[in-house]
Amino acid sequence: MNKRKLLSMKKKETSNIPFSLEKMIKGMPEHAYVFSNEGRMLAWNKNLETLSEYSEDELSNKFLAEFVCKDDINRIAGKFMNLIAKGYDKEQIIEFCLQTKFGKKIPCLVIRSVVVVNGVKYVVGIFLNLSKIKDGEEEFETSVTELTHLKNQLQDHFCGIERLSQSEIQLKERLHFNTDAFNSRLINNMPGIFYAFEKEGEKFFLKKWNKNFTNDLGYSDEELLNIEVRQLFTKKEFEKVIVGITEVFVRGRAQVEYNILHKSGKQIPYSFEAFPFEDKGRKYFIGIGLDISERYALEEKQKREEIEKIKAEEILDANKRELITTALEVSKTSGLIKYTLKQIDELLEKNSDSKISKDLKNIKNNLKYRSIEQDNWEVFKLRFREIHKDFFSALKTKHPELTKSELKFCAYLRIHLSSSQIAAVLNVSKEGIKKTRYRIRKKINLSTKDLLEDYISTF
Repeated sequence: MNKRKLLSMKKKETSNIPFSLEKMIKGMPEHAYVFSNEGRMLAWNKNLETLSEYSEDELSNKFLAEFVCKDDINRIAGKFMNLIAKGYDKEQIIEFCLQTKFGKKIPCLVIRSVVVVNGVKYVVGIFLNLSKIKDGEEEFETSVTELTHLKNQLQDHFCGIERLSQSEIQLKERLHFNTDAFNSRLINNMPGIFYAFEKEGEKFFLKKWNKNFTNDLGYSDEELLNIEVRQLFTKKEFEKVIVGITEVFVRGRAQVEYNILHKSGKQIPYSFEAFPFEDKGRKYFIGIGLDISERYALEEKQKREEIEKIKAEEILDANKRELITTALEVSKTSGLIKYTLKQIDELLEKNSDSKISKDLKNIKNNLKYRSIEQDNWEVFKLRFREIHKDFFSALKTKHPELTKSELKFCAYLRIHLSSSQIAAVLNVSKEGIKKTRYRIRKKINLSTKDLLEDYISTF
């Protein structure tokens, strides 16, 4: 079997995950994933791809143990099996060490839960990269609270969907209006709103509903009896509703999302599940609707956060480019001043007794003063601290043995200047750059397999 065919099969397996669950996971602001109950990766977001260093094809159907450091595998696998078996775990928040494709170990905290969709169990996880938590316990607790709330919203939404599916099964087993089984007690115990519309000509009129319909949408029983379906939607929304109703009678079922009207005129997003049936020659469509306002709000929040994140990244990238430009431009200015001073010294040697020598000396002194005034490091440092506020304090706290010149060198590495660029900025030779790198690696006790640039980027 060739590699292309194998990848195609793996993607087909992954596509078994419900679309709504996959969509929500991909929109999560943090690192998020979905595992099957066998421990296979089914869905994830881009943040996880970036952190794990695996491509989309490599992540598909990868097993849980392949992401966990050796020392944590048994503990995490045991917790996973316990969660699947019981549907819950006392230890909802777990710390572990994630191992990336290239062997990097990243401390993480994961918040997990079981989500059931169409009777199938999935393990949903949202986790934090602990190495990025800089401001101590308060930031950590805030992040955990936000993730827990996000996880609970996701779990509550799919619990509602599952209750909806179970109610649909009950309805299909009891489809006759005129039997005792199909009574108010049954429909009033259903989640969301229940409805049954009778077809009269080309119109549909409400004949049965549950108490949630009146409670959640503000109508009285008198107002709802024989209300036409078009009266519950705006004109624009009703155009979509007609398409859904047609699908019910043509395909035997429809699962759709529309904004239904509250009596006050407010539009509320609902997920509707409907199917047709006949009773004594009369045609109906019957179904249940679930308020998905929270899900919509979550999705909108995710969109806003994603837009804000993109904007923040664009601003950060622009600032970084400006910072690099500042470093290089100031370096050029400094180099030009040094070159000019050298030229003046040569002219002074040739014209030491001439009248012009006094003017040349004045120019030289002014340039020297300008060179001191325009200390390239101080100019750069002001801009650098605007972007990387805690860089120097964090690096100095962890490695107090680093000198001022070595901290300066690390700052240039942090903005990803090349060795030749740093050599130009600092006005030193390439050999001098190599020696500085060696001294820093030795002081911070960096192993030979780790890149100095990668380590510095963590601050």
